[in-house]
Amino acid sequence: MPHPLLSRIALLFASALTLSTSMLPAHAADPPRQGSFGVKSKAGGPLLSRAELRECMARDERVRTQAAATVKLQAQLDQEKAEVTRLGATLKAQMEALDRTNAEAVNAYNEQAQAFDKRVDAYNAGTPAFNAKVETLQREREAFAKGCENRRFDEKDEIAIRNGK
Repeated sequence: MPHPLLSRIALLFASALTLSTSMLPAHAADPPRQGSFGVKSKAGGPLLSRAELRECMARDERVRTQAAATVKLQAQLDQEKAEVTRLGATLKAQMEALDRTNAEAVNAYNEQAQAFDKRVDAYNAGTPAFNAKVETLQREREAFAKGCENRRFDEKDEIAIRNGK
């Protein structure tokens, strides 16, 4: 006859072994690795299809390219504005010191003032074009945010797209 204490130990050991194996992770297929364009991902939202992901990646690239071009253009406009401001101050100082009885000096000043006016007009003409680019960039960012930001996607699709598939 088996000893009752040994039977209990065997039973406890068997139940502990069963419990520990039930806590092990199942060896099912790993879920696909996911990424997202935003910081926060919508929990439970549908994954982007490969076509949607391709469009989002293209839109993201367009936004980045347009943003870089806009920053570059902004720097050029800022530099031109600083130069126009400097030339305006120089012309103002020249006007105060101008000998109005000297016709040559007056003509030279008038030529400089006309050149300055043309430069100001060119700067002012460039401003609406810059503003239009900024508005286009803003619309593109909004479209990206609406359709792509915080949307999850399968990283395998991203890799496939980057590899040209």
